[in-house]
Amino acid sequence: MIKVFVYGTLMKGEVNAHLLTNATCIETSCWTNGLLYDTGFGYPAMVPSLQHRTYVELYVVTESEIKLLDELEDYKENGDNNLYNRVKQLIYTDNNSTYAYVYIANQDNLLERKVPFGDWKAYRTNNCKKL
Repeated sequence: MIKVFVYGTLMKGEVNAHLLTNATCIETSCWTNGLLYDTGFGYPAMVPSLQHRTYVELYVVTESEIKLLDELEDYKENGDNNLYNRVKQLIYTDNNSTYAYVYIANQDNLLERKVPFGDWKAYRTNNCKKL
């Protein structure tokens, strides 16, 4: 079983959610330690941080689905210049905790602006209302 924690454009209702159409969503309200950034490119990036939380959805995916996600996130195993790295990290739910893969920013140019409260959907909704 491959668990993946998604915090941006892969979440339900977002532009890349179609990549998880056949995946099983096992939690829609969970979090992990991490600081979320708006990249300025229309998608977020997260970096590890014990002082911050990022809120997400948790999925179980197949081998073929994880390969699609790796491609989207420009991740190659043992790659030197990945846009994101895929790491296992502890995810917390209301009832328990589990380890899942998380895509972590691997390039500083992705860290444009901090996302308040670690919630990409709320951040995007609030920014759209200001326009």
